[in-house]
Amino acid sequence: MKARRSRRDKVFLAMKLGLLGFITSFWGFTFLDLGVMFDNAQQSLWVHAPTVVVAGEPFNTTVEAWDRYERVAGAYTGKVTFGLESYAAGTNATSLPGATLTITGNGTRFTSNFNGAGIVPAYTVPGADNGRKTYRASIDTAGIHYIVATDQDARETFRSNPIIVVPVAGTVDRVYWGDLHFHSALSDGAGTEDEVYTYARDVALLDFAALTDHAELFPRFGEADMGDTFKNYLATTNRFNAAGQFATVIALEWTPMLASARDYLCTSHVNLYIEGDRIPYISTFDQHDPDAAYEAIRAATSDRFLAWTHHVTRDEYPSDFGFYNESINTMVEIYSCHGSGEFQDSSNLYPMVHGLDATHHGYSVNDALRMGRKMGLMASTDGHDGHPGHTFLHNDARAINQHPFTLSAYRYGIVQPGGLTGLLAPSLSRGTVFNALTTRAAYGTTWINRHYLNFSINGVRVGTADSTATVATPITPRAVNVVVAVDGVSLHPGRVKTISNLTIFKNSRPWRSIAPGAIMVNWTAVDDAAITGTSYDQCVQKADGKWYVNERSLAPVDPATLNTGGADYYYARVVDSDGGAAWIGPIWVTT
Repeated sequence: MKARRSRRDKVFLAMKLGLLGFITSFWGFTFLDLGVMFDNAQQSLWVHAPTVVVAGEPFNTTVEAWDRYERVAGAYTGKVTFGLESYAAGTNATSLPGATLTITGNGTRFTSNFNGAGIVPAYTVPGADNGRKTYRASIDTAGIHYIVATDQDARETFRSNPIIVVPVAGTVDRVYWGDLHFHSALSDGAGTEDEVYTYARDVALLDFAALTDHAELFPRFGEADMGDTFKNYLATTNRFNAAGQFATVIALEWTPMLASARDYLCTSHVNLYIEGDRIPYISTFDQHDPDAAYEAIRAATSDRFLAWTHHVTRDEYPSDFGFYNESINTMVEIYSCHGSGEFQDSSNLYPMVHGLDATHHGYSVNDALRMGRKMGLMASTDGHDGHPGHTFLHNDARAINQHPFTLSAYRYGIVQPGGLTGLLAPSLSRGTVFNALTTRAAYGTTWINRHYLNFSINGVRVGTADSTATVATPITPRAVNVVVAVDGVSLHPGRVKTISNLTIFKNSRPWRSIAPGAIMVNWTAVDDAAITGTSYDQCVQKADGKWYVNERSLAPVDPATLNTGGADYYYARVVDSDGGAAWIGPIWVTT
């Protein structure tokens, strides 16, 4: 009897060990990437500087050595020298002679004490440059400039983002760059709150950031905040906030978990942002639609707050633009690592993951604009890999063994890089970030691109005068002006990135388009056609006899109100020669 039991126990043990071995082997084969773990050799340099500075004003220029996965290459010890490309402002790349770059440490070598290959992130190792080096610089002449860094050992050159140098402070707003949508290990992402904010500030070199973890995944028991998790989440965001250096915004994502089984829930994923230093706990377990969430915030605080939706055309959780409040829903996320929700047809540049096709109506950003939803365009990473501002979800460095470690499957199934939002503001603080978002003084870009964009109609710039130009008559000419200076960043040494296409959309249709093939352009197109406005005419009548913007909406609407009130609107889309893009606008025109 004992012998039979012993044999049975051995069989069970062997089965358990076999199952464990199978699971371990499957996990390792599927998720471990030895190349990513051990290949951290430098392949390119990223040269970063502020987008707008004053002539003669000192500013930081940071050079990061990157491996082929866009990670910091910690063992890099190259010698880097700097030069300057200069162009006259307001022109189509007219050379500007005589401009001078003054920069400390020109020609010095990077130092390294890094031995972590691709296992330990180089930016966590102190004591040497380890792939990141910051210089103090200044440029003495107004214009549009690019800093050109040369690796003297490899004889390879890399260009910075465009630097707009103005003669006097206040001539134009500064442009600040940030990521307003990413996740940590508190929900379905990776990294602690400290880790993701540190990466955003020190490695992605963002000016502002907002951690937007899913409210429904915070550990709670009734009203109890288990382990003070939510309290600490808010405290960390406030601790990283430093006016003039790095602005953080208190935020939360309202997420309809299991919406297919809870058909009383609005399907939109909605990010909530508040100007103050706290936000009440809001979740779809208590508030079933955005309006209820807004009411709960109003009941808890008098601080200003904003909200908008994202991955608007993703089938599992699409937008519901039947819910709309103009003073709260000031922006919409047109792009993230999920893809673009600009359109649902071939006009869309980046396919949405599990995206709805063109047979479905009422979900895209342009459908919302036709409805009269007055929203500006922004972009973010929506990253779940612990790298806000510069995710690796689009390359092999998304591997689960990469820092910060996670078992989350959300690192997989993504093919697009993240995005960024550029904000037009006079200075950097939580308040000025919030003001820019409130007034729609913003634009969105893909990847880490810091393209410079300026968009105006008859002198009314995006984000001013409610982004609305008023003309005398319906046929008064409208001068639509777009200024673009493309970011010089490229993973390929010596490559000069250019503007492949610049399209102005009018009432959600392509209106004018050019293919400059240049690094910058100042283009004005005049529209003297009569202002007509536009409307959304694809409403769905459900069994209750009421009308909705789409078949999954929960907010009844009056179809007669879904229009622009007679106003025309315009926005601009830029495509660069490396496949990146940017969107700015809209600006509305009315009489």
